[in-house]
Amino acid sequence: MALDFNISLENSSMVPYEYHKDQLDIDADVCIFQNDYHRDLTQNSLVVILMIVLYMLITVLALLGNLLVIWTVWINSHMHTVTNYYIVNLAVSDLLVAALVIPLKLLEYTAPCRWHIFRSDGLCSVVYYLLPVFVFASVLTLAAISIERYHILCY
Repeated sequence: MALDFNISLENSSMVPYEYHKDQLDIDADVCIFQNDYHRDLTQNSLVVILMIVLYMLITVLALLGNLLVIWTVWINSHMHTVTNYYIVNLAVSDLLVAALVIPLKLLEYTAPCRWHIFRSDGLCSVVYYLLPVFVFASVLTLAAISIERYHILCY
């Protein structure tokens, strides 16, 4: 089954995944991608439902698990060690990933192309600055834990 849209592609400098004013009447689940058309399978209702269920399950489990880690170290005074502080830092950064990054990415992945979810310059700048910061905080905390554990084992 071939898709035939009969749309001229006069503007060769099209940005991937961007709708242009003269093309807003295209079917909602088709996005322009480098002068070609592809079907956006994330707009399939079965895929959207599956993504929402899986993302929400991961988010809830991540929130509960990281909150339990933070609470456990906070409550037990004998767990107030350098290594456990690193683990709490990792739990906090993972909590921020679960609370902010995952829901925003789910919104970005499941929203139709024409919605332009993060169209505002301010919102786009904030979102695309904070998302990598939270993710890299987790990764760098893991690196710090590794260095600290290596230091304990070797010295």
